[in-house]
Amino acid sequence: MRILLLAVLLFVTFHFLRMDLVEGTIPLASFSNEKQSCVEQTDIAIIPVTTVEGDTIESLFALYPDPSTSFIERLSSFYSLNPHLQNQALIGGEKVKLPLSQPNDNSCANE
Repeated sequence: MRILLLAVLLFVTFHFLRMDLVEGTIPLASFSNEKQSCVEQTDIAIIPVTTVEGDTIESLFALYPDPSTSFIERLSSFYSLNPHLQNQALIGGEKVKLPLSQPNDNSCANE
């Protein structure tokens, strides 16, 4: 029983020492240099569109093109704006929201 208790005690001690050496006890944030990184952010503009009979997502994207984003990115934005359309086709007379990206000014933030 003593051997088992000693083994558990040694395991816990070595575990805490290893975690202390790997992660450290002093926060690394106090030693970091402040660097500015400029990242171009894009906001998504929304265009409400009323569909007509026979419309598809591809035809709506063709009517309102957005060359700055890929089809897959735009399709995922479309389904996040219109989650009810994931399991059904477009119905005529329904209002849907189409995503368009608008590049903002470069925003520089401290890291």
